[in-house]
Amino acid sequence: MDSPLSPPASASRLMNGATLALVCLGLYLPLFWQLPLLRSEAMYALIPQEMLAAGSWLTPTLNGAPYLDKPHLLYWLQLLGYKLLGVSEWSARVPTLAITGGEVWLTYLIGRRLVGQLAAWLGGVILLTCIGFFVLHLLILTDHLITLSLLAALYALVRWEAQPGFRWTALFFLALVAGFLSKGFIGLVFPGLIGLLYAWHVREHNLLRLFFSPGGLALAATLLVAWGLATELANPGFLKFQIVNEQIMRFLGRREPPDVNSFTLAGFYVFLGIWLMPWTFILPEALYRFWQATRPGREVGAAGRLLFIWAAVILGFFTLSSSRIEYYSLPALPALALILGWRIKRYLDTPQDRLIPWTLLALGLLGLSLLVLLPYLERVCVDNRREFSGMVSLISPLARQATWFIPAVALAGVLAARLRRPRLTVAAYGVLAAAIAWFTFQTMTVLTPLLSDKAAAEYVRRVASPQDLLIMGPIEEFEYGASLEFYARRRILMVKRHGLPQFPYPVPPAADYLITPERLQELWQGPRKVFLLLDHATPPEPFLKDAAAALTLPGKRLLVNHP
Repeated sequence: MDSPLSPPASASRLMNGATLALVCLGLYLPLFWQLPLLRSEAMYALIPQEMLAAGSWLTPTLNGAPYLDKPHLLYWLQLLGYKLLGVSEWSARVPTLAITGGEVWLTYLIGRRLVGQLAAWLGGVILLTCIGFFVLHLLILTDHLITLSLLAALYALVRWEAQPGFRWTALFFLALVAGFLSKGFIGLVFPGLIGLLYAWHVREHNLLRLFFSPGGLALAATLLVAWGLATELANPGFLKFQIVNEQIMRFLGRREPPDVNSFTLAGFYVFLGIWLMPWTFILPEALYRFWQATRPGREVGAAGRLLFIWAAVILGFFTLSSSRIEYYSLPALPALALILGWRIKRYLDTPQDRLIPWTLLALGLLGLSLLVLLPYLERVCVDNRREFSGMVSLISPLARQATWFIPAVALAGVLAARLRRPRLTVAAYGVLAAAIAWFTFQTMTVLTPLLSDKAAAEYVRRVASPQDLLIMGPIEEFEYGASLEFYARRRILMVKRHGLPQFPYPVPPAADYLITPERLQELWQGPRKVFLLLDHATPPEPFLKDAAAALTLPGKRLLVNHP
């Protein structure tokens, strides 16, 4: 349905997927290599490193202990990257860069068929520049694979709807397999439920032939059964733990141990608004207008409601779930970005529309109040992860720059709107989005001493001998020790206090690296040199109050028992 919504032929050469891919590379490629691996992502670099060293493609380990929480697809992609490029922080990010490009490209391809070429291109730009997509795609997460597999499945669906064929059937079911191997059942549930609800809503019963294709079902079942049998033979009990504890019980809020960092429902939606910035304020009106445009005979038509169903299924699932993290809304962002792209395109067609100028004015006022809002944002972040403590003092200089730059660009866009120059208005909005992305990246670089253990680990690697011990003070989840181990290139011990961190499954004694505070005291007072990394937010044990600091960093310090 390109014709009624497409730009002129001269513009279409620029408004296409290839230019989006170039914008994606130009935006992300220079930035990927400047951030160290953060605590929240380093496990996805460390696990495949250990799998590579062990020569095993089926047994994930983290700090030498079995790690059964996730399926294997992301680890396999990381392993391939390591085999081709060697083990390093930048090679660990290469698969994420490829996934990012794939997500943007598929978003454009789906949007071109549902909302037209120009709106799809604008949606791709919005997706690239909204804070959530930008920030999260600088990190290694399984959720990127879930989003990519969902996009591939839905692209196959819209292509099959237009022209049924086995290649689209095969792509649909291969995408389901990839989704399952990325994060379990939601890789099947999201595209399956979205597709079935769409078929029911538009009364396209022919789509049932795709969902229940014998060939497609056989292909998916063969691949998943082969993976399941091989993994279970290599790791007895893996499937039961993965399906029962990590899928069913997590959704019901009865996972063992309980999720430490689960967000409240209000916090989840607050972060959805943050992730969509600076386009958030357009969304409510855009949803209303787009819904009207999807009525039969209107501009978009009923097929466009696939975008509504897509976003509603993702957000509805995590609304009902008892376990949610701030970035779980990520798979809904492409659908919302395409709706926003359609709304921006509509503004270009009707420049007397006042929504965009008023939104720019609101963003300018928000920029002016940034310094006032930062302490509240820090409080929300610290409630979820304590390593954000001290964030405001570090990023205040950047915030001061943003408080004049954001209002200035927003005001330029408002003036362009007053002069009836819609393209300049939208261009100002784009510059504003790019500037906010830049400020966000600079904020991440400033916060890395809080969020990564690279500096402390590299210090230990320089000065420690092989027999010295490296211990991490108590943190909520054992996965957060991966950054320290990855850069130190040695196994670590981790202090367990008040029951945390806790393994969710039995770990062999030889691989158990969690120690009690009493054991820490024994090691500290023993003959071996011990390096202990503590966050400032962690009160030290009494015997550590006079300990020498080998290294003091923002938010943490590295203590040593024998200076």
